[in-house]
Amino acid sequence: ARGRFNFRLIDVGLQIDLNRRVVMDRSNPLNDFDEINFRDRFRMYKATAADIISLLETRLSSDSFRGMPIPPSLQVLITLRFLACGTFHRETGDLCGVSEPTVCKIVHKVCKAICELKDDYIKFPDAAGQANYKVEFFEYGNFPGVIGCIDGCHIPIKCPSTADSEEYRNRKNWFSINVQSVCTPTMQFSNIVARWKGATHDSRIFQNSCLYAQFEGGQHSGIILGDSGYAQTNFLFTPYLHAVTPEQQRYNQAHIRTRGTVERMFGVWKSRFQCLRNTLRFEPRRCCIVIIATAVLHNYLKQHGCPDPQMEHRDEPDLPMVEPDNDRYGLACRDAFQSTFCSKQNLFSFSQM
Repeated sequence: ARGRFNFRLIDVGLQIDLNRRVVMDRSNPLNDFDEINFRDRFRMYKATAADIISLLETRLSSDSFRGMPIPPSLQVLITLRFLACGTFHRETGDLCGVSEPTVCKIVHKVCKAICELKDDYIKFPDAAGQANYKVEFFEYGNFPGVIGCIDGCHIPIKCPSTADSEEYRNRKNWFSINVQSVCTPTMQFSNIVARWKGATHDSRIFQNSCLYAQFEGGQHSGIILGDSGYAQTNFLFTPYLHAVTPEQQRYNQAHIRTRGTVERMFGVWKSRFQCLRNTLRFEPRRCCIVIIATAVLHNYLKQHGCPDPQMEHRDEPDLPMVEPDNDRYGLACRDAFQSTFCSKQNLFSFSQM
């Protein structure tokens, strides 16, 4: 066939070079690494990875890979390796003996399969769960009535090759997806929105979310805590920018301690999935799929007792881009709240702070 053989004349005669496809032996990280080395590379135990493989196996078919089908177990391990390390696809492929384009295809396919489990592992609490969350948040930070803490988090992406690319440039001057998340007392995601461009303000994302509509409709019994970048309402409470009275100062102390849960969750999440710290080199739509997949896996690992990785460094706190547009009703709700609860000397105890 044309291009199949190359003929070269040399001193000893005629030599034929066969331009055949080089087939590499595929390795299985579950067999190749011991428990410690596997955990260092995948940020989880072998048994946990095997459970995830079993969970996704029926959702992954290998018929699309012609010639040498890649088993679902290896597809999942390739994806977990990329999510844990955030390396280039070529390096991930070299580890398991597959090509760079195949790794890209596998990562997208497996992440989509993980996203299909979102409703099973990322749930906002029902009435009973909200009652439990209020107790747990209060025991931790002495702030009453809290059922969640909300914050935005920027995940870096490459500059999109679209006309609206500058809308992805955030206030820190790099391209990102602004991810809104609400956390539980155990640092799990109870709500996540990953579709907004980096230039979008946190408050706008929340006001256009289903969760905001649910709170406005009275579907949830409790409050959520946000930083000063959010608008104060009767269900989202923010700190005082200029706390003057002792009651306001105690309110701010309890608020900061309790809301720190979501910042610690982000730290654990990014330390476990290093791809979130590095630049995601996909189109924005695929980046959002990867982000949601890591959130699902984060909750799965927390629910199955996998220990948190050591946080390598703390991200700089996200400061508000603009002063929030607080209305008088929202500010009055906060004043009434702190007057009712914070004026009681025995309600807030900061001996553990």
